[in-house]
Amino acid sequence: MNNWLTEDHLIHLPNLFEHMGYQVVQSEHTHHILSYGSEHCVIINTEKGYLYYKVQRPQEKLSASDLITEYASKVEGIGKELIWDKVDGLYNQVLETETLLIANNPIDKLKIVPEDFNHFLSYRSPLEDTSKDLYQGVQSSIPFSGRVFQNHEGGPLFPLFNLQNEVCGYFLDTDEEVVPYKESAIKHSLWYSNIPKKIEGLFLFKDPKEALAFHRKFRLKNVVYMALGEINSHTTDILFQIQQLTKVDKLFLSFTGNKKIEGYLRDLHFISYTKDSYFNLTLTDRDILLRFPLSNEKSFSRFYDHTRRFNQDLAQSFLNFNKIIDQNRLNKYSILVSKDNEDIKIRLPLESNAIKLIVWSYYKNYLNKTIDILKPKSDNWYTEWKNTQNQVNERKEVQLKEYRIAL
Repeated sequence: MNNWLTEDHLIHLPNLFEHMGYQVVQSEHTHHILSYGSEHCVIINTEKGYLYYKVQRPQEKLSASDLITEYASKVEGIGKELIWDKVDGLYNQVLETETLLIANNPIDKLKIVPEDFNHFLSYRSPLEDTSKDLYQGVQSSIPFSGRVFQNHEGGPLFPLFNLQNEVCGYFLDTDEEVVPYKESAIKHSLWYSNIPKKIEGLFLFKDPKEALAFHRKFRLKNVVYMALGEINSHTTDILFQIQQLTKVDKLFLSFTGNKKIEGYLRDLHFISYTKDSYFNLTLTDRDILLRFPLSNEKSFSRFYDHTRRFNQDLAQSFLNFNKIIDQNRLNKYSILVSKDNEDIKIRLPLESNAIKLIVWSYYKNYLNKTIDILKPKSDNWYTEWKNTQNQVNERKEVQLKEYRIAL
């Protein structure tokens, strides 16, 4: 019989969190939200006593011994102490500290809630009719019904889902920008529209507002729109699992920003996380360093020819303003390509035309079968939709092809 770490019901979890350096950032009658650096945890009171969860995993409820174990794992041991020695010592120390015991803290303000409690669900209410043209009738839209809510101030909320399909935060549209809402687990989640029975395409955007504007313009059917909370290994893993489950071969990429260069930078960042691409990206204050496999000579030859012509045009343009080439100045904004065994190494300047050229050429020569890249003629899809919302879109499929990335 296990009689180790069985006294969690005696420990006052809110006090234990504060004892370990967490700070209370919000207290409600159903839960406390605490933070330590960028980490956020939520404490609840259930029939089994105090439990907590990390905001990125609301479905996974933890207890005092879990917190003690995690804390002990980060503390340097004495001599040959292993983690279980440290956990045992710290656990007993907590039980011997009167201020950390429930018996010495009889007043409890937290209401008892079910074990499946998720505080994120309390932030939202159904989206009401709005004067904002973009959101009119969105609740009756097949892709977006139940995928847009509003907060208590009336701001549109788009729910973020983790790998277990649990709501772990929201995107908030503030009118000026789309931002993470409160303590949302933005690094561990994505938003996606409703999934139709028949799926013909997956479309990826920087945020759900862009996806909604894109849908308003093209009104595609049998597609899934998605937006990553942040481009990293966690969010792309969720994305590729959805792609695998839906059995859709090609992904339509349409990252944008306030300026076009922001969209191209997101393209490169995302490509570095695509499976089996081995596309490595390093960003410095002056340039971008890229490294990826040569693949085959034909692809590399075309890719190299694109960069060579770009550099030639750059030099010719320089001579329109100067009689003599300043090689040092020219090199700063040229694309430098070299081979390193079976890899290609690139030094890419932080300049929009150069970045666009690399995104386009890499897409044409290495990604054409798995990814399609779409770009609005404006800086982003919301501006594109606003500029063209009074126009009747006909021959939609042809129009969509016209938005493929091109030089």
